[in-house]
Amino acid sequence: MSEKIMEKTIKEYLKEVKAKLPDWLKDKKEHKDILAELEEHVWSKAEELSETGHPTESSVRLAITHMGAPESIAKEYKRRGTPKVYITEEMWPLYTKVLLIVFSVIVAINIVTQIVFNLILGGEPFIEVLGSLISGIQGGLVISFVIISIVFVVLSMEGYFPEDFKSKKDLAKEKLLTETAEVKGWPISQKTGKPLKPFIKPIGEIIGGGFVILIGCIFLFQPFPTDLLDVQFLILLRFFGAFIAAEGALDITRGIIGNRQPSTHQLIHVITIVVKLAPIPLMLILMNQPEIFPFFNWDDVTETFVHIGIAPEFYGLYRNIIILIIVGSVLLTAEDMYKIFKIQNYKV
Repeated sequence: MSEKIMEKTIKEYLKEVKAKLPDWLKDKKEHKDILAELEEHVWSKAEELSETGHPTESSVRLAITHMGAPESIAKEYKRRGTPKVYITEEMWPLYTKVLLIVFSVIVAINIVTQIVFNLILGGEPFIEVLGSLISGIQGGLVISFVIISIVFVVLSMEGYFPEDFKSKKDLAKEKLLTETAEVKGWPISQKTGKPLKPFIKPIGEIIGGGFVILIGCIFLFQPFPTDLLDVQFLILLRFFGAFIAAEGALDITRGIIGNRQPSTHQLIHVITIVVKLAPIPLMLILMNQPEIFPFFNWDDVTETFVHIGIAPEFYGLYRNIIILIIVGSVLLTAEDMYKIFKIQNYKV
């Protein structure tokens, strides 16, 4: 067997191996090293199996047989990662993150859809609204869970890691982040072994908190004409303003503390959850007394606005909107709960 024919045989074998390699490896420089090393092993094995001490037609074919089928070689590179159920541990954090994002979007879309439809089509009984909301969320969550899980099982079987989806620019940023973390002494995640970014942007929290306090103060001190507003509504408005201002003050406090004292941040988030839920009884009062909610109409005779209140036929729509606002307030506490668990990683 001539040398050219032997080279052709080996190249065809390497081409088959390359075709079977996982996609995450094909676009990297490592695959060239793998194929080069494999070619070297084939030549070496052919020499070893040859009776003459030099590669021959039969020894090359026998060496390729010893190396194994392209599928079996590629399978070794797909065994990347630590098994965890059907999804590897390396892919698990990304899997849960994608689920959380998709689930949040599905819940938000269903809530917004119900609000829009109620505003357009008119008030529906609360039981029907709640049933439709739960049904829509449930169906979306089940379908998305199945699809996402199947995708991540396949990716795990192919040996993918989260970094395989990142560009060179993102990988360079991570390298820079690691170097910065070493200099500044940032904590290291026990799960990923990577440095944790600062969990709060102090300036942003302070500015945002100040804006929230401003809104709360407007409700609290009411620097606007109140002659036409119901006294009970104004009292409720002051309470709402107090809770809004309190939430803004908590944001400013977190901004002042900065990326220190993780336990204090967790405590503040717990207090924030309480503050977010505290107005719910006030909303229930407002829901059961639609006549106090301000609704004005222009009177041509007096040439002034007159408080006429909400028409009784719209009471159902009004109550449903309040209920959806209450549900939204409860769902917003999920962000604080998530941050409480996230900050736990910074306790080192």
